Amino acid sequence: MPITGNVFVVGTSGSGKSTVAKAIALRLGHKHIEIDSLLWLPNWTQRDSEELTQLLLKEIAAGPVVVDGNFASKSIRQQKGDVLVFLDYPRWLVIARLVRRSLTRVILRKKLWSGNKEEFKFLISPDPEINPILHAYKTHSSRHRSYTQLIENSPATTNHIVKNPKQLRKLLRGF
Repeated sequence: MPITGNVFVVGTSGSGKSTVAKAIALRLGHKHIEIDSLLWLPNWTQRDSEELTQLLLKEIAAGPVVVDGNFASKSIRQQKGDVLVFLDYPRWLVIARLVRRSLTRVILRKKLWSGNKEEFKFLISPDPEINPILHAYKTHSSRHRSYTQLIENSPATTNHIVKNPKQLRKLLRGF
C-alpha cells in the first residue's frame, strides 16, 4: 500500500500501539513518534498540554512519521494521504497483555520515558490514573467509542480497524 502521509496508530492502553507503530515505521523507513515519550517528564510528571501539542506538531511537520497515542486529543488532524490504524482488541486480550507487560516492567525495573519506572504499588492502586491495568479496563469502552467516531469522521484518510492479531499480521504485510 503506497503511503504518502503520516500513519497514526490508536487504541486503548495496552493494545500494542507502540509495538505496531515501531513495526510500521521500520517497514516504511519513517520516524516513529511515541506520544508517551513526549508527554512524560521525570517523576511521572506530565508535560503541559499546549507544549506537548507544539512538540507533536513540530515532529509531524518534519514527517512523514508514524505516531502512536491519543493524537486527536491534542487537536492534531489527519490530512489526505494519512493512514489511521485503530487497534480495537477485546478488553480481555488488552488486559491480559497489559498484566504481562506491567509485571515484566516492574520485575525488570525497565526504564521508560524520562527514566521513569513502573512500580508494583501502581499495579495494586485503586486509582485508575495510577494503575495502568485498571485504567485500561475503565477506559476501554470509551476509547472504542471515541476512536470509532474518529474513523467515521476521517473520510480523507485510509482507515483500518484491527480486531485481532490475525488481522494485524495481514495489515502489516501490506506496509
